[in-house]
Amino acid sequence: MKQTRTIFLFVFFTITAVYAAAQTKIIDGLKQNIRAAQSNAEKVKAIFTFCELGYTLHPDTLMLYAEKAKAITIEEKNLHDELQATYYECGALTTKGYIDSSLSLLNKCLATLTTKVNDAILEANCYNQKGRCYVRKNQYKEAIDMGYQTFSLAEKNNDVLLQVKGKTLIGWAYLEMGQLKDALSWHLKALHTTTDTLLLEKYAILFANLATNYNGLGKTDSAFYYIDKGITYSRRHENLFALSNSLAIQSELYVKSGQAKLSEPILKEVVEIRKTIGDPFYIASDMSQLGFYYAHYGQPEKGIAICEEGIAIAKKYKLDTKLFFLYGSLADNYKAMGNMNKYAEVLQTIISLKDSVYQKNSALSLAEMQTKYETEKNNNIIAGQKLALIEKNYWLYGLLAIAVLSIIVFYALFTVYRKKQILKNEMLMKEEKYHSTLAVAAAEENERKRIATDLHDNIGAYASAICADVEKIAGNVLSNNTISLQNLQQHSQEIINSLRDTIWVLNKDNITVTGLSDRIKNYISKLQSTYNQTHISLHEKIEKDARLSSKIALNIFRIIQEAVHNALKHSGAGNIDVSISSNSNIMIAVTDDGKGMEQANGSVGNGLINMKTRAKEIDMELTIESAKNQGTVLLLQSNTTKLPGV
Repeated sequence: MKQTRTIFLFVFFTITAVYAAAQTKIIDGLKQNIRAAQSNAEKVKAIFTFCELGYTLHPDTLMLYAEKAKAITIEEKNLHDELQATYYECGALTTKGYIDSSLSLLNKCLATLTTKVNDAILEANCYNQKGRCYVRKNQYKEAIDMGYQTFSLAEKNNDVLLQVKGKTLIGWAYLEMGQLKDALSWHLKALHTTTDTLLLEKYAILFANLATNYNGLGKTDSAFYYIDKGITYSRRHENLFALSNSLAIQSELYVKSGQAKLSEPILKEVVEIRKTIGDPFYIASDMSQLGFYYAHYGQPEKGIAICEEGIAIAKKYKLDTKLFFLYGSLADNYKAMGNMNKYAEVLQTIISLKDSVYQKNSALSLAEMQTKYETEKNNNIIAGQKLALIEKNYWLYGLLAIAVLSIIVFYALFTVYRKKQILKNEMLMKEEKYHSTLAVAAAEENERKRIATDLHDNIGAYASAICADVEKIAGNVLSNNTISLQNLQQHSQEIINSLRDTIWVLNKDNITVTGLSDRIKNYISKLQSTYNQTHISLHEKIEKDARLSSKIALNIFRIIQEAVHNALKHSGAGNIDVSISSNSNIMIAVTDDGKGMEQANGSVGNGLINMKTRAKEIDMELTIESAKNQGTVLLLQSNTTKLPGV
């Protein structure tokens, strides 16, 4: 027996190596496209087209090209294409039997697809690949759920092939559980998804699954019909995966129908293809087929050897469902040999395996999935019954539908009309409010100009007259009244200057910091000629020329006037410096080198109170620092978070 097994494996691997060296014309052409690609984008696209034939490639070859594409996409920082390359890697890992690794990568891909990359088709493919993994792990509930996810996404995105794949996956899961009627139902749904014969031909594995369904149900003629289609389409489109499956099923059909001699050359071709593809899941299946053949063709020793080898592979890759078939073939060989003790022992092992798989999947998988399926079936029945009722009462329901539709349309039109009217009224109100605002602003502007004009024409005229009269009197009075008259003349001139400053502010909508600084310069220059004993200077550092409202500008100007006036009148200073800076905020300092304010923090005069009131009114901070014989610093600054403005 050991010698027979060794000979079989030698033939198995020798034939496989020869077959693997050959390539299909399609694969050769796709490899040439990859070599001919000029840019990275073209190369990645060509590799992806090649990897779509992963079911025909050895997993090592698929992994090699998928990794090449992944390296390029990482370098190009193309996350979408990196995910697609990872998806092909998962296909290779699944075929090689590294199911947990494949599932881990697929979960990462799906997490990224739902958060960073939007590609529903790639997402559906990942769900389908997860389903393949779950079938191989005997987790049929999860596999069926993945099938629903696949064809649900495919329907939303009008991808017919993925709809077929999703339904086929569900049928495959039921097939592996031995629920042939449910499996056949889903496989027929997949077949009837489309009338595109070319698409169905390229997905030839569906016909192999249908043949398996009918074979299990004892419908041999139907099984032969579909398996012939599966083989024809697989050869036509060089689909090695579907071809090997179809040939293996055809071999079993020949054995069952008493044509065992036709089975052996078919199985040899299957062996050649399987090793080229390198999938332990199907290698174990083929070994069970060979064992079945030997049991029915008078070579039970060979059958036992090949079945034991297949059992070892199935256990290594945890292919529990394949153990059913392998132990079944092993039992047939012991029975053919006449060893009834071993036959009974193997049957007991099969019963234990079935109990284990049932416990794992029946309660968790079958009940929920069957309920889901039955719900769908019942919904379809109810829908059919409703359709029949609608057909019987066609005119009645038709008239009711028209009436309801008319009401809905009328209500919709009325709602739209009301919304338009409301919107129109709102627009009119907004327009009226806008015009009112403009009118108020215009009225305020006109009133401001009127006040400025009145000040100039009335009070200004009287002040000028006072000044002129004082000048006349000054020429005719006694010398002891000269000083009083001079004071009167000065005060009237100050009234005129003050009015001019007020009119200057009121006549402008807004004033820049530069404009304000220029006005202060003008004020200082007039004072300088009167107060020769004191040097008055102005320094400015204006980085941001903010625009100020007339109210703010006037109050700042008045504060500076008062500060300079106080310094000239009370400090006895030789130097007064006015500093103006503007960037993120406005800062103005009036500094003198006079005698200081002895009671800076005590009682204060009206001038200082007025300055603080003005500062508060325009939301600016006023501080005074003074010490005896060390001068005084008055600091006026705006809020640090924003400039005062218009």
